[in-house]
Amino acid sequence: MTTRPISASQQSMISWELRQLVKSGLYANEQTALRAALRAYFQTKPQAKLKIVVSAYQAGEISLGRAAAMLGVSQEEAKEILREAGALIHLGPLTSEEALEDARNA
Repeated sequence: MTTRPISASQQSMISWELRQLVKSGLYANEQTALRAALRAYFQTKPQAKLKIVVSAYQAGEISLGRAAAMLGVSQEEAKEILREAGALIHLGPLTSEEALEDARNA
């Protein structure tokens, strides 16, 4: 899948729409509006959420515990889901931060 950069006018329109969502009182701030949009997107396209989680896990950007939390499953279920998606499972956290995050998400 190739992506094209968005134009300055498209960026301007997106920024304007976000500001209007806040100004109209529908959302407290732009970040909340963006989170709502992402939640809606992932609800309609659950495979997209899986794809970004698998990609981030494979790149070492997130731990198994974080992947499980993002997918809303246990770590054992996350291992199986990641394996089915073709990811190699990392055996244990690579940093103390990952260990703490895994403990919080267990």
